[in-house]
Amino acid sequence: MRAKEEKNSIEELKADIKNNKIRKAYIFYGPEEYLKKYYLGSIENLLLSKEMEQLNKIVIEGKCEQSKIIEACETMPVFSERKIVLVKNSGLFKASKKQDAGSTKTKGKGSAKNPDEDLGLYIENMPAYTCLIFYEEEIDKRVKLVDAVKKNGLIVEFPLQKPVDLAKWVIKVLKSYHKEIDMMTASQLVDNSEQGMTELLNEINKLVSYLGDRVQVSSKDIEEICSKSVKGRIFDLTDAIAEKNTVKAIKLLNDMLILKEPLPKILIMITRQLRQIMEMKLLTASGLTKSQAASKIGLTPYASGKIFKQAEGFTIERLKEVINDSLEMDLAIKTGKINDRIAVELFITKFCENL
Repeated sequence: MRAKEEKNSIEELKADIKNNKIRKAYIFYGPEEYLKKYYLGSIENLLLSKEMEQLNKIVIEGKCEQSKIIEACETMPVFSERKIVLVKNSGLFKASKKQDAGSTKTKGKGSAKNPDEDLGLYIENMPAYTCLIFYEEEIDKRVKLVDAVKKNGLIVEFPLQKPVDLAKWVIKVLKSYHKEIDMMTASQLVDNSEQGMTELLNEINKLVSYLGDRVQVSSKDIEEICSKSVKGRIFDLTDAIAEKNTVKAIKLLNDMLILKEPLPKILIMITRQLRQIMEMKLLTASGLTKSQAASKIGLTPYASGKIFKQAEGFTIERLKEVINDSLEMDLAIKTGKINDRIAVELFITKFCENL
């Protein structure tokens, strides 16, 4: 249900922009910065002329008094029908213990106020010429100000996009540069890169520069020019484990540590991939094809090929044991019973030796 709501909010935002019916208040939040910036830019292009942009766009960054936001919203636009007030990382959408305690004391005490009450009431009666956009990393939906924006505008979450959708986006972006890439190779780029679209775009730009006049992007191009994220390196690590190559697996681990990847993150990523291997094993054993299983798990063609091949080297029973071992190892690290590096090295060595 939540995923559906997220999708609908982005679709509603697209409709607002398409129909040139921009609401008076928005909250943009979530980890996908590229999309937040893209849709913010789309609203700015609709409401503001380039000549008057500086006069009709007010940016407030960080924590500030609500009165400052209200004052910014009240000022009239200059030679324009509307203006934008952009409030970035305000902290207004994080419920503190002090706020929670204060809200319980409001009954029977006229002096006590919810700290977002004034701004929430103001948004209901805000001038039609103002478009107020809150640009946040995350929000607590229990905060009353969220309800005020929801009632008078739109709340849009921008989650990290699914790998399959990112692969399609890669094909589209490269096409705009007059370059071609097939779905398998686009999937390879996505699965070897960070999940954020900004980071992925950086890799695309590197590829375009590297290709020069050449049109077709190959798997070799990605291997030679693109940076591998921890996600991509985990594929190599589990490949080495499946081959029972302890020396190679430990070397790959050390390479990640040289790149300052945190050990807890590495262990979580290994466990995540083991779960995907087990899911692939169970789904194909139940009669699903590799592509059907990949679709159910949410894997790209490149990742599904890797996972399917790795699944052939493990039994379901062994995978259950290893996943349980990884969870126990994680607990031992968190409780200080074992050094994190020693723990992960022992885990990999034991895994390779007992396949």
